[in-house]
Amino acid sequence: MRLKVLLEAKGKSSITLPWNYRTALVGLIYEILKKADEGYADWLHCKGFKKGNLSFRLFTFSDLKPNKWELSNDGMILRDPLLTWEIASPDERFISSFIEGVKLKNHLLKIFHNDYEVLDIAQVNSSLFQNQTSSARKFQTISPIAVSLHDRSISKHAIYLSPDDARFTEFLKKNLMTKWEAFNQKPCSDDTLDFEILQVKKKLVPVFNVNVRAWHLKFRMSGSEELIRFAYDVGLGIRNSQGFGMIE
Repeated sequence: MRLKVLLEAKGKSSITLPWNYRTALVGLIYEILKKADEGYADWLHCKGFKKGNLSFRLFTFSDLKPNKWELSNDGMILRDPLLTWEIASPDERFISSFIEGVKLKNHLLKIFHNDYEVLDIAQVNSSLFQNQTSSARKFQTISPIAVSLHDRSISKHAIYLSPDDARFTEFLKKNLMTKWEAFNQKPCSDDTLDFEILQVKKKLVPVFNVNVRAWHLKFRMSGSEELIRFAYDVGLGIRNSQGFGMIE
């Protein structure tokens, strides 16, 4: 399930969105959820969906997309007050709580020190899964995908993989299956998912004082419709709930 949100910046004639705006959006999402369903918001933030010793929040969101902007060292300078933002989750409670929370906040949100009004919030009904004769579908990222491994014998820091590394797509597949198991609380026996990377653009993304090496991609994904739909709702790779891995 996916929502498209239309925002309008209020007050100032010129607003700069810092490059680390994802950090503020994560806090805003939990603030909105808490307004509607405090127990759920606290559970999602502190515990989430479990698979063994792993915990997932199972939502993702897109880059903010202003109508007109200029780039600066500090971020994006908005030359038009309108922005669009997409957010998705396979969890109906997340979607309904987000919509209700926006209403309870009178459609007024704050990102860093700037005020925004929610002009529209609508559920997206994708035509992606209609009239498909092939299991292979073409996608592109609307927030970059990150993949990392942890090997203390090599580095105490995360080792980010690039799409030309064979482990990259294998990680995407296994990670998605693990998230599916966390959400459905049963084993995933579907091993048909496959990826073909078509186009790559590297992006260094700051979030929570970490620079994440991520990738905007165009790619084909094939396999069962259930897993592809799940990827569409939950995102690919790591840090989905920090604004990574959303696809369209």
